Order: sequence, then structure tokens, then C-alpha cells
Amino acid sequence: MLKLRLAAQLLTPALLLAALAAARPASAQDLAPHRAVYSVTALERGKPSVGAPGTYAYELRLTCEGYVVNQRLQLELAGPRAAVASEQQSQMTESRDGKKLRFEHRTTVSGRQTSLVRGEALLGDDGSGQARFAEPEGQTVALPAGTLFPVAIARQTIRQAKAGESGFDALFFFGEKVKPPQSVNVLIGKVPKRLTDVKIPEGAEALADGRTRIYYRAGFFDAAAKGQGEPAFEMSSVTLDNGIELYGTHEESDGGIEYRITRLEALPKPECK
Repeated sequence: MLKLRLAAQLLTPALLLAALAAARPASAQDLAPHRAVYSVTALERGKPSVGAPGTYAYELRLTCEGYVVNQRLQLELAGPRAAVASEQQSQMTESRDGKKLRFEHRTTVSGRQTSLVRGEALLGDDGSGQARFAEPEGQTVALPAGTLFPVAIARQTIRQAKAGESGFDALFFFGEKVKPPQSVNVLIGKVPKRLTDVKIPEGAEALADGRTRIYYRAGFFDAAAKGQGEPAFEMSSVTLDNGIELYGTHEESDGGIEYRITRLEALPKPECK
């Protein structure tokens, strides 16, 4: 089981993994609207520990205006006296032009809500903008020019991978905290041999037919660090080029989590004029 302190640090970043990996180029036909479930295992010094502490559910829906993402991470945590059930849910919508993001992130522990953050972020024509929070009420955060939301940074990742590039740097805003965008360093590489056999769930093979597997690692740095020193946390992902993530990790200090896909189903695409 994950320790309570570590899990509290992991909950929010872990949920953005699929958002980074699941949205793809702007055209709707390049995205695969889908629902997926993953088994979650604790990591200790980069290696899986015994037992699975929880599950992760992810859903990507397409609309004519943009993308709707729903995520839920459920973990069994090691408390001081007994195991504690923790859950985080996120709902996000992002416009197709990458200039508008609505977000809500909610955390509960043993059925009691411990955190709620929601609001809206807007970018202007020059790429800069502002995030306004409804909860906590009245809070704002400036978004420097070049800030990317989850879908936009995913588009950049897939473009770089298809172009044969090895990575890039960016500013990333997710909205889980009243903080400036984080600096992100994305490294794209060959799928490790140990992950080449990650299987497509039975019955969903058609969603993977003819699709390329992409592997990348990303380091996230707090705004003050400006990409220097040790990252606040790191993640990795194996995802298909139609946006379906097969495997992911989140690592922080000596601990972390990894998750592998166990169920997958297609969702309908919108009919847009």
C-alpha cells in the first residue's frame, strides 16, 4: 500500500497522465474517444511492490467544440492505524483551439471531501492569459505566453514524435492548484523492451490495429525552478498514436505508482457540420 503522505502528493499529478497522453492532433479522426480502466501498483525505488493499491478509470469524449475528459483514481493507502480509501476525480473540457480550459478536481479520503479546486483558464491571441478560480473563490493565476493545456501539450508531443524529434520544453497548466504553470521537459524515445508486450484488452483489438506505440518521459518543475535541479515529479507513458494509453508511471522521490490497461471500449464520435 502507498503511504498516506506520498499518495497525497501523487493524487493530482497522476490524473494528468492520461490527459497528457490521450488527446492527439486537432482533427477528430485522429482521436479515439474511449473509456479505459487500469490496475494501479505502488512503486518503490522504481520497482513494483507486492499487491495493487487501486484502480484508475479514464474517459475521453469528443464534442464538436472540443474534448471532455473524466478521470477517477482510487487508492488504498497505508494510514497510521489502518488502511485508508482515497479517491480523486477530475473533469476537464478543452476547446479545440487550445485556448480555453474548464477544470474541476476533487479529492476524498474515507468518503470525506478534503480538496476541491475548479475554475476556467483562457489564453489570448498572443498565447498569454489568466486562470480564474471559482473554488477557492476569487483567486487568479497569470499564464505566460506559451502556456499549454493538456490537449495542446499532447498535440505537441505527438507532432514531435511523428517528426522523429527527441523531445521539447514547455509550460503546462492543469488547474489542480492555485499556482503558475509548471515547466515540463519531455523526452521521446524507443519503447523499452520490457514494455513492448503490454497487451490490448480482449475485445478492443480493433482500436489498436495499425497504430504506432509511442514512449516518452516527462519531468515537471515548479515555476520557481525554471527547469533546473530535480523535478517535482516525473512520469512516463506508452500510448498509441490514436490517444489510447496502455501504460504509465508517476514517480516522486523514492516512491510512485504505475498503471496498466485492463479494460478498453470505444465511445461514439460526434457528428459535426
